[in-house]
Amino acid sequence: MLGRVRLIAVVLLLAFRPASPGLAQSGGPRKSPDAGALLSSDSGNLYYLGSFSSVLDLVAPSGICGAFGLVGREPVLLSEFTGKASLSRCETVVDVGLGSRELHPDEKLLEPYKITSDSKDRVMVADGGSIHIFDFPRRRHSSIAAGPGERLRSPAGLAVDAHDQLHVTDAQLGAILVYRPDGKFRRYIGNRKGKRMFGRPAGIAVDPASGYIYVADPPRNVVVKLDADGNIIARIGTGASGKGPGEFAAPTDVVVRNEELFVLDAQNFRIQVFDLAGHFRASISPESMGPSAAFAVDSRGRIYLDGPLDTVRVFQRDGRLIYRFGYTDAGSRAKSLLSCIWIDSSDRIYVADKGNNRVQSFQWGIKHLRRLSLPPDH
Repeated sequence: MLGRVRLIAVVLLLAFRPASPGLAQSGGPRKSPDAGALLSSDSGNLYYLGSFSSVLDLVAPSGICGAFGLVGREPVLLSEFTGKASLSRCETVVDVGLGSRELHPDEKLLEPYKITSDSKDRVMVADGGSIHIFDFPRRRHSSIAAGPGERLRSPAGLAVDAHDQLHVTDAQLGAILVYRPDGKFRRYIGNRKGKRMFGRPAGIAVDPASGYIYVADPPRNVVVKLDADGNIIARIGTGASGKGPGEFAAPTDVVVRNEELFVLDAQNFRIQVFDLAGHFRASISPESMGPSAAFAVDSRGRIYLDGPLDTVRVFQRDGRLIYRFGYTDAGSRAKSLLSCIWIDSSDRIYVADKGNNRVQSFQWGIKHLRRLSLPPDH
């Protein structure tokens, strides 16, 4: 058994050189040859907020080792992130918070692959046999079991509605499962009268204003639009694999932003944009796009995709690559496997790293950050 519990060591990160010459570099000093120069734009600088991988991160007061870097310290500018934390310091924080003990498998991330969050700053992470719910402001953790013999079999996509109800697509059942904010199951959407509503549902998004639900269904080459009661309003796409406007080749993910629907059409190496009624608006082909799995859109309409060496790449709406960020630590890079990018309503960025068993968080600038209070005993 483990004699001592350890947090995952924090890795060094950097923002790489821009693909477009129009971006200016940050004026801050370069801390080391490996730290790189942080890029800046009119959106502000990119800050590393921290990472989490287990229940221990709910109580750790260190800004570097703890949740989001908001507990007890200021966020860390990526260009200055060098030599800020050590493994021994992280271990000390853990021992103070919970004492040395072995973590139960349900208390730590194993292979996180989907993320969403709600209005109360709770973060939901799909991870193999369960969905973890990290309630950072209240220092609580809970989970929804998944797998053989469970109500939820194979979670594929996560989304939260305006009432903080969690919607989970189940690829095996071909249905959506809806959970109340307290984690209790509420209802199914799909499989009416023995007929599957979806082939194998994947990504899901909910428009908070209307309550409409959008679900990517790769085997059927469509995106299904439903109302809050689960009635089908429209099917976006022809149902046949194609490359034309409004056609898909196994769409895998969807995002609702700024009254538009963005669909990841990765096999066609593009993102298609529709209005919320399902009318085609644009096709975006990001520079050097591969078969991306991780996909998000921020409030400015910028598109985030996983890229080579498991970096996060950011594109303008016209498809131009404007910046990217990732790892400099060779060990973490070798294991890294980015499986999801989620951006919340305040543009906080969450990146699921399936290879390193963790979720990391970033944000442009700090004006929207809300500091979390310290635990009562600190």
